Amino acid sequence: MVKHIVMWQVAEHEVHGTKEEVMHKIKEQLEGLKGQIEGLLEIEVGLNFNASPAAYDVVLYSEFVDASALDYYQAHEKHLVVANQLVRQVATSRAVVDYTI
Repeated sequence: MVKHIVMWQVAEHEVHGTKEEVMHKIKEQLEGLKGQIEGLLEIEVGLNFNASPAAYDVVLYSEFVDASALDYYQAHEKHLVVANQLVRQVATSRAVVDYTI
């Protein structure tokens, strides 16, 4: 099994709305991928409430059957729509960790 964790800092966007609206859109759209992409076992998006300047705004936690399933997800049309039409437009910083268990 592979776990894929991504954290973003995001900004207000003229099309996508306030920072809070952006965060909620990311959560809704990414969690909407559950059951849509083969090999994606679990997906959860958390919205930060910690006021620390070191904190990220949004975290994605996801599980895949294996590394090939993660690769498939990352190239999948439905994931790319969320990534290209929302996340990449609003993200100001990104951190990622992929690991096997």
